[in-house]
Amino acid sequence: MSLFERLLRMALASGVSAGLILTLLHQLLTVPLILEAERFEVPVQMTPGTPAEASTWEPQSGIQRMAATALSDVLAGIGFALLLAGIWLWRGQPLNHWQGLLWGLGGFAALTLAPAAGLPPELPGSVAAELAARQWWWLGTALASATGLAALVFLPQTWGKLLGVALMVIPHLAGAPHPLVDAGLAPPDLAERFEVATLITSGVFWCVLGVVGARFFRRFVHAP
Repeated sequence: MSLFERLLRMALASGVSAGLILTLLHQLLTVPLILEAERFEVPVQMTPGTPAEASTWEPQSGIQRMAATALSDVLAGIGFALLLAGIWLWRGQPLNHWQGLLWGLGGFAALTLAPAAGLPPELPGSVAAELAARQWWWLGTALASATGLAALVFLPQTWGKLLGVALMVIPHLAGAPHPLVDAGLAPPDLAERFEVATLITSGVFWCVLGVVGARFFRRFVHAP
């Protein structure tokens, strides 16, 4: 079996496992809050004469929405598992469950916690800045946080630690894009509960991905 096939098996096994757990947590914690927030949205009125093809398809509540959520969660799990596998393969060092957990926590800190400090997860109906500006800020913050965290962990010199801290702080000093008016249709307490639930689900996802990914990485890719 080639190295690519072994990496793919590792990513599929760990990504599907973590993705399905994430879907379950979404159904238990975040989906009820989203459905509650959608009750406060104002229905969009179609302009007379607008072609039906212009409307965007959205999954209906129930099986369709659950299946769409599961698909996106599993694909995200596989993608992040491939990313972790590539890094682990490049480092070429033995890996155990505890090290996998630490890598998972690092992924959570860089890709969820750090961006959420500037752009918290938003419920439907929330007033937000331009989508492109938020996407670019999120991407820059995630890259800077991941690089900064790597510098803190793997560069023993003082300048490496200072560089790591600077990279993690700079995006927040620059500031995330926010709307001129801070308002939303959903109640503030509902938005706060959604933020907490989203962070919990993402944290569990990354921990599971790190631990399970380390196990399958040792089994399929880097057997002791």
